[in-house]
Amino acid sequence: MSTERTGMRTSTRALLAVALLAGFYLLAAAVVVGLVWLNVELVVNSDHLRPAMIKIWLLSAAIAYPVLRVVFLTRRRRDDSEEGLPLTREEQPELWARVDRIAEATGVRGPAEIRLVPQVNAGVYEETRLLGLIPGPRHLIIGAPLLIGLTEAELDSVLAHEFGHYANNDVRLAAVTVSGRTAIGHTIATLHARADQNVADKAREIAEDNAYRSARGRKTRNDEDTGNGGIERYLAKFFTLYAKLYFRVSESISRSQEYAADRHAARIAGRDATASALRRIPVLDAAQSFYLNSYATMGVDAGLLPLPGQFFGGLDRLLADPERREELAELGLELPDEQPDPYDSHPPISQRVAAVEALEDTPGLRGLTADRPALALLRDPQQRLADLETLALIPEARQMRRLDWPDLVHEAMLAHAREDAQPVLRALTDSGLHGTVEAMLDALDAGRSAELAQRLPQSEEAAQATGRAAREFRRPLLRGALRSLTVLALASKNAARWELSWSRPAALVLPGDADRRLTEALDAAVADAPDTAPLRTLLAELTAARS
Repeated sequence: MSTERTGMRTSTRALLAVALLAGFYLLAAAVVVGLVWLNVELVVNSDHLRPAMIKIWLLSAAIAYPVLRVVFLTRRRRDDSEEGLPLTREEQPELWARVDRIAEATGVRGPAEIRLVPQVNAGVYEETRLLGLIPGPRHLIIGAPLLIGLTEAELDSVLAHEFGHYANNDVRLAAVTVSGRTAIGHTIATLHARADQNVADKAREIAEDNAYRSARGRKTRNDEDTGNGGIERYLAKFFTLYAKLYFRVSESISRSQEYAADRHAARIAGRDATASALRRIPVLDAAQSFYLNSYATMGVDAGLLPLPGQFFGGLDRLLADPERREELAELGLELPDEQPDPYDSHPPISQRVAAVEALEDTPGLRGLTADRPALALLRDPQQRLADLETLALIPEARQMRRLDWPDLVHEAMLAHAREDAQPVLRALTDSGLHGTVEAMLDALDAGRSAELAQRLPQSEEAAQATGRAAREFRRPLLRGALRSLTVLALASKNAARWELSWSRPAALVLPGDADRRLTEALDAAVADAPDTAPLRTLLAELTAARS
């Protein structure tokens, strides 16, 4: 099919999407107007007031009110793209020069503002008027993970892709379709939220009523008799049926636009750089999530965070690790073979990559692309990332103590060790003993292993076991508890330390052959005939070496 015919078909779908968006509001208005007309007719054609009429009025109001409030009166939350850290021309001339050059090469007007955001995302949005026909200022958002994880050539392709959406005249009504998706989605989500609140209110009412009934010895109501959320739930289902039609039309437009924007990116930044960026972005998304969960926030429960600029910026350390780099490279090569979703605005990434790789190779703009990290385009990147943290983190997080990575890992793991040792510490104090590893060793020597084991969390099967089976259940339970106390004692006295690794979990490091000796000493201490001497000796040696 020719480009002209494809463009005409896309324009037709865009106009249909606009008509469907108008139809959504007309449908909502028709519901309200229809209810008003029904009630007026009832009044006009009735010679006197009837009880049934009042019921119909109340039902009509119950339906019309949420439609008016949610569809027409509720203000939507500001778009996330308006958030982030502004990067001005004066502060970041190299980045702006790059963006201007890409916009010029694409043949479109560049942005009036660039903002740095924490997400693995990039986008250009425009403040248009009159259904997107009157242009306005454009704003570019760039995710910090993209600057950290992409090369300059790959970033060029991302920027060229975003500007490519504006280079194609067939997407002039894209703002309308996006606004339509947002408006309809917001309406349905709000109706469901109000229905959920109705269910919660009903559940609370039933709970209070049952408490009153129980206090007076009366029969209580069924706790599950909370309904499904009232008229809001039915309205949400009603509008969802219409939304499915709108989304199928509008998302098909978006998918066509994504392919067209990819072709622009390949022409401007090069086929290989574009394909590489497409492969790397979902990998970066996975790496970012893993990094934030496993590293950046590992000390939050202990009130600890990495040094300023490292909460988001530490991702580059993970990406630089050879083992992680190899793992992530494999993920980029093994893209899932997904089928297109008619309700997704983007085609499957594997199909986009295949479409780009099928194009003729282009070298990209001469003197523009490079293999150095895109973060090099920023002046003082660590300070900019620190500024982004100030905006993105909640006030409580901004007040946390900041440590460099080695100390952060050790202190965070030490806090986890204290938490892990709480069950055995409670078991010792409940037995009238001090909460120390020496006290537990004394108890084992005194034959109190069964008493301690009964006070530790254990399975029902272990608690009911007797004889030899009980001893077999107790041994790993006591060994784990003793190890928790031993690790806590050594780490608290700096006789052992957790070391940072970007390719595997943090490991407790003991000097020399102490790790092997610790394993053997723990086994000896919880044997049927306990021998605590090896562990006492090891503890004395390690703590003496640190004093």
